[in-house]
Amino acid sequence: MRRQIVLVTIILCLSGIAAASLASCSRLAFHPDLERELIELASLDAKEMPRYLQALDREDSIGAFYKDERTRAATLEFFASVTGSEPVAKFILDNAERYEVPASLAFALAYEESKFSVSAVNKNADSIDRGLFQLNSKSFPKLSVQEFYDPETNAKYGLSHLQHCLRSGGNEVAALAMYNAGNGRVDRGATPRRTLDYVYRILKYQENIDSLFAAKVAAAPRRAWPRLPLADASLGAGAGAAR
Repeated sequence: MRRQIVLVTIILCLSGIAAASLASCSRLAFHPDLERELIELASLDAKEMPRYLQALDREDSIGAFYKDERTRAATLEFFASVTGSEPVAKFILDNAERYEVPASLAFALAYEESKFSVSAVNKNADSIDRGLFQLNSKSFPKLSVQEFYDPETNAKYGLSHLQHCLRSGGNEVAALAMYNAGNGRVDRGATPRRTLDYVYRILKYQENIDSLFAAKVAAAPRRAWPRLPLADASLGAGAGAAR
């Protein structure tokens, strides 16, 4: 995700005034972490660039923004706008942080499962999926109906299960397939086509969320960030439920 933010940063810096791109960027006070990464990427030589392209890890930059007191409020405000509910946004952000799930993946999954509706329900042949992350009644038999529809409880169990899928599957594609179709089907190599489409949509939603966040929050003027105490000013400068 950070790579996407960096690309947006580069585009914003270069747009309209190619000859004075650095001067243009100086007027946009990006988050210090992004400024530093942009400098690091610019310094890569031809031999280092292929290694960067081959990197498979994904850093949770949105999570980093939520942890940072300077950008926490802006991050919550952005996702409150996306979900239409500040409490729902906070429950997802808090539990994504708690279970070490990339925030954009957590929101993309919730959007696919329920469109952020805490009262969403889907009846299967022998079970029912309920709530924000569509927790399945057979997978979570100890939850009461009221708990299924409580967004805080639903986010807790949904993202805890997604964490389990990420650890079992080893990557986001396998994890999302497991969340939708169950570990057994995926491990046997019997992932249904509908699940493949499900994974594709969620990863596209995640990409869209990352891009929107980069434009709306990461590239916001520094004046929109909470002011740091004078003593800390140097920091800125240095710096699914199975079916």
